[in-house]
Amino acid sequence: MVKLKGSTVVEMAYLMPVVLLCWMAVIFALFYYHDKNIIGGAAYETAIVGSEEWRWQKEIEDGKMEQYFQKRIENKLIFFDTVSVETAVVKDEFEVTAGAQKRKMRVSVKRSAALTVPEEKIRRKKVLQEIVERDQEE
Repeated sequence: MVKLKGSTVVEMAYLMPVVLLCWMAVIFALFYYHDKNIIGGAAYETAIVGSEEWRWQKEIEDGKMEQYFQKRIENKLIFFDTVSVETAVVKDEFEVTAGAQKRKMRVSVKRSAALTVPEEKIRRKKVLQEIVERDQEE
């Protein structure tokens, strides 16, 4: 049996709660960044799908992209229990803002995807090429 001085036991009594507090802080930080990455990935995927949907229909049904986001995080193991999402078309981008919270911990993510219509650019390029060719022939 090892004999320790009484002061060592008292010092350990003060030190162990600090060590446990640091360990819990690390665990909560891991949960936070894990969930932030999952929510960010789902938000970015929703932004891409929303951009493509807008490209073909020029209008998106209310709640359709929000449902898509909820399906993306449905079976994921996340610590936060309240997850909300908002989607909007802002200028030339489809924007997804997602947030989650549990008690006092909150995470917020904003992802966007460009609204592109490459067919229009290709058609313009062909028209310009035809004009240049006609000018060169004349």
